[in-house]
Amino acid sequence: MCVAALCHMKQKGGIMIALRMISLALVLLFAMVPARAEDFAALLSAYRQAHGLSAVKPDAQLTAVAERQARAMAAKGVMDHNVAGPFATRIAEVPVGGAGENLAQGTPSWADTLQRWEGSPGHNSNLLMQGATHVGIAVAYDANKVPFRAMVIARKPTPQEVKMHQTMPVLGGWVN
Repeated sequence: MCVAALCHMKQKGGIMIALRMISLALVLLFAMVPARAEDFAALLSAYRQAHGLSAVKPDAQLTAVAERQARAMAAKGVMDHNVAGPFATRIAEVPVGGAGENLAQGTPSWADTLQRWEGSPGHNSNLLMQGATHVGIAVAYDANKVPFRAMVIARKPTPQEVKMHQTMPVLGGWVN
C-alpha cells in the first residue's frame, strides 16, 4: 500500500478499520483448519448416531497420530498402514481403550472419503466402533498433489478412569 493511501486512511480513521479487517481475516484463516476436523467429526457423528452409537469429538492426540501417518504416506507416495510404523506402536503413547485407523488415497474430500469408507466392511467397522469417543484426521499431499488421508478413531478414557488406573496397582500390573 502506498504512503499516500495510508495517510488518506489515517485521516478517515481507516487504519483502525484496516487493522480490524486484517485481524478478522487472520482469525478466519486459523479457524478454518480446526473447522475441517470439527466438520468431519460432525459428519461421522451423524453417521454413528444413525446407527445407534455415540458421537465423537476431535482430539489433538489422535490428530497427531493421523498427521504422522498421512505425511509418511505422502512422502513415500504409498498408502500403507505401516509406512510410519505399525499402528500399535504409533498409538501406544495415547491413552485409549481401543482404536482403529482408516486410510484413503486420492479422494477429493472428507465427505467423499467417509462415503467410501461406509461402503467398505473393514473401514465401516472402524467408523462404527463401539464406545468410540474421539477422532483425529489429517491429510497430506504428495509431489503430484494427490491427497493421502488418515483417520484415527478411539475410545479415550475419562479423567476418572485415568486417575483410577494410576492409583489401583494390582499384582502383576494395573487394573485396566
